[in-house]
Amino acid sequence: MYLFYTNEYKRNSAHSRELLARSIRKLVESGCNLDVPPELATLTDGELLGYISDNIEFNKNGKPHIAGIPDYSISHSENTWAIIFSDAPCGLDIQYNKKAKLEKIAVKLYQEDEQESANKLGIDEFFRIWSRREALIKAAGSSVFYDAPSTMWGSVSYEGYLWRIYDVSLGAEICSADNAETICSDKQCKREGLPHVAVAVRDDSAFGGTNNLQVSTLD
Repeated sequence: MYLFYTNEYKRNSAHSRELLARSIRKLVESGCNLDVPPELATLTDGELLGYISDNIEFNKNGKPHIAGIPDYSISHSENTWAIIFSDAPCGLDIQYNKKAKLEKIAVKLYQEDEQESANKLGIDEFFRIWSRREALIKAAGSSVFYDAPSTMWGSVSYEGYLWRIYDVSLGAEICSADNAETICSDKQCKREGLPHVAVAVRDDSAFGGTNNLQVSTLD
């Protein structure tokens, strides 16, 4: 499995599409062991963007697929954007801590053991679980509004398949008024933190765990 990320995301769909194209090019040029048409590396940036536009499709819940490209999943939060490519259906999610009605959301969406853990450990645990749930839902091509099983364990059965879920560490840090732990000075609040990142992959993947995850920046 291959993960590419940047901390310079401009937070718009056009830039996300540009980053997707750069990621595909980097994947091809990396000599990865995934099934990718090598001729994609010969396309210009404009041609590669055109190839994506001509070949991208979405399922009813918005999961994308591009003909000739391995299964992939994109996530972004604040100025961090990331993508994973895998030999089997996969999902990626990034969450920075932010203001939210945690207990209300947990009661509505989380399973009992997830609620208990979030209530006990606080905001970091809440968003760690959130990222794991989102990664699983994305991997299965499901919807956030569907009921999902507990993600407190390393594997889970969902939508007829067994999935493995991993917490991933990125060297990504931001400073944002929307984010994380609060430090106030002269009525100016500053929040800093690292993102919660989770990956879910179907159990028939050859991916052997986070030690086999190839992580590179797009910067």
